[in-house]
Amino acid sequence: MGDDFTVQDVWTTKQLTAAGHSYRDIARAVDQQVLVKIAKGHYISKKDPHSVLHAFNLAYPGLTFTGRTAAYLYGVAPMVWPATAHHPTSRSAVIHLDLRRRAVRPTVTRRGLQVAVAAIVAAELATTDESAAVRVLDRGYQGFKGSRRLEDDFALLTRGERRRLDPVLRKAIIGTASQLETTAVQLIRSALRRELEEGLITIETNGMVRGYCFDILIREVRLLIEIDSWAYHGEARSKRMDFARDRCKGNQATRWGYLLLRYPDSAVKHAPRYLADEVADTVRFELQRRRRLRREDEAIPTDQPMWLWYPKV
Repeated sequence: MGDDFTVQDVWTTKQLTAAGHSYRDIARAVDQQVLVKIAKGHYISKKDPHSVLHAFNLAYPGLTFTGRTAAYLYGVAPMVWPATAHHPTSRSAVIHLDLRRRAVRPTVTRRGLQVAVAAIVAAELATTDESAAVRVLDRGYQGFKGSRRLEDDFALLTRGERRRLDPVLRKAIIGTASQLETTAVQLIRSALRRELEEGLITIETNGMVRGYCFDILIREVRLLIEIDSWAYHGEARSKRMDFARDRCKGNQATRWGYLLLRYPDSAVKHAPRYLADEVADTVRFELQRRRRLRREDEAIPTDQPMWLWYPKV
């Protein structure tokens, strides 16, 4: 019979007996703290957070880690005990695990374990650790389709979760064009400094309107701004459903009384003044608008056809 319990980090009783260990061997190993019993029939030989969580995962098939534990698995927060998780049928009666019964909700896999999607985790953390909630959103929705995944997950939240998540979303960096969007916000804030200082407007990022996520939102004038990356939208890289979804997104904004301005990433890089001036002019026009059409003498240079003024890049 072998006595090396360190050949793997997590053991079940069945695995230990199959490896030649008797129940007496197992009890002695626990007494000597060579093994640590985590749950009924489940042990660890390596005392690190991930081994403990992996043991819980084996002990409760179908378990979903949530809250601070999910934030740890997303790689944005330290591990804090007890671990927090949901399960469709079980509640915990073991140390170091706060397991609550809840219906199955959308999940992703992080570090080999099942965790709640980032929107749910961020909503759970929003009132206790906003900075961790923001980091979870940043990590969970990075990449080309970050905004699309956020929209899908947001649609599955409860009304209360959406309410808690809203102020956190404004501080998160979603998708791949985060630096472009940050630069665009800085340009817009500079162009509208007076209006901001006078409290006439606020500038938010990742504004949710009718279930769609828009890069920038100025609520006071119902203005939405999108910064579109060529890496995602260009060269026929957008899939057919993404293409259709993008049109529906714009249609919803229009139908519900929002103005929508869309700029390519090259505008941020190569024509920043055009972007800033056009957004600022739009905001100022809407602030004083009295339900009338814009007169021709109120046009600005960028109202001319694009090929007459847009820089060749």
